[in-house]
Formats: sequence, structure tokens, C-alpha cells
Amino acid sequence: MTSQTNQLQVYSAGAVAPPLQKAIDVFENKFEIRCKLTVGKPSNLLAAIAVSKQGDVISCGAEYVLDEAEDRGLVVKGSRRSMGFRRSVIIVPIGNPAKITSLQDLCRENVRIGIAVDGCLKGVWDDIASKAGLTDQIRRNITHHADACGSLMGLIHQDKVDAIFGWNAFQSVWPDTCEVIELPSDLQVFRSTVVAMVSYTGDAKLSQKFIDFLTSDEVRKIYSDYGWVHKQQEI
Repeated sequence: MTSQTNQLQVYSAGAVAPPLQKAIDVFENKFEIRCKLTVGKPSNLLAAIAVSKQGDVISCGAEYVLDEAEDRGLVVKGSRRSMGFRRSVIIVPIGNPAKITSLQDLCRENVRIGIAVDGCLKGVWDDIASKAGLTDQIRRNITHHADACGSLMGLIHQDKVDAIFGWNAFQSVWPDTCEVIELPSDLQVFRSTVVAMVSYTGDAKLSQKFIDFLTSDEVRKIYSDYGWVHKQQEI
């Protein structure tokens, strides 16, 4: 039991935390409910929940992360909701010193590429390169691996790579240090930013109220301002 009256323990992956924090500010002011936000790598967050058996709500940038959480009994099955989608792009340092303008430019000799091997971007480079038939050419230029969005962007900030495979929303999160190179629509990958109720919540009703708020039109506007895409099909 982790929730106290009018209080929620919220966990978030790093790169999806900025719009979530804004949403929390609105939620706290509107409902007078305090939210304690813990930000970190998804794998670390899940490990912390498993050990502490505490928490109310968690948000991550890819559904597969919470597939694992659900299998481990860390989130309530059926509680997941999507808050929007991020679109894959090529991210380059501000000023684009390597003059990257397309996916084909990543195949040039001596171009340094960074990829994610964990977190919400895990495997995205493979999806994109495979669609384009450029897997071998791009793989040979991959020089650095990162385990999360923050450390992936760290490669840009430390001038270790010329480009990374990232999300369009990165430019809103790190506007002063990176630029976006768009991919053709047939090569783009979308992934859901998802929220779920932690199995150990002490107040399921309050946690559900917060999840409902995060998927409201009011909060969708906040995420849209950060570059999240909202497309909903009724089936």
C-alpha cells in the first residue's frame, strides 16, 4: 500500500517525463492531489517497483516495456492506456555538421551513428533500415550503443556521433542541442506512449482518476505541443 490520501506515486521513463510533468502540474492544481514523480530508465523503474512493492502509476515510451511489466505482475492487466505516439526521425546535433539530409546519408563513409539497445527506441533502427533495404550499409556505421533516450542524446551532446535514430519529440525536449531530419512516411516507425496502474497501488480509484485525466483532450493538447501524435481509429 503506497498511496496516502490525496497523493500518488508516479513513475516515468526519462524522455516522456516533460509533458507528463506539465500534466501533473495541471492535475495537482485542479484536484488538489499531490503527485510524486520519479524519473528513470524503464528497466530501473520496474526493478524498483518489484523490490519496493510501491507505486501507483507508471508511464513509458513503448508498449513492449509494459508488456514485460504486465507479465511480471507489476501493472494491472487491462489498465493500460495510450497517451499518443512518437514518430521516428533522424536526430543530428544543432547545425548538422555532418550534413545529414536523408537515410541514405547515414550510409556514407565515416558517418558515426548511435542507436538504442534498450528503452523505447530498442530495435527502431532495424525496423527503419530493413524497410529501406539498407541494413548492412547502416549497421557498419553504428559506432555507439545507448541504453535509454537520455544516454542516446548524450552521444549527441558529447559529439560522439553524427546522428542517432530518435523521436520527433526530441526536438521539443532538447530544442537547443538537436535538429530533426524527417524520414519518408513509408519508413517511419510509431510507438505508443503508455500509462498503466501499478499493481501495488494503495488507491486504485485515485490512480484510475489520474489515468483518465492523462488521456483526456486537455492533456492530449499538452502532449501535442511536445510533438506527440494523436490518431485514434474507432473499431
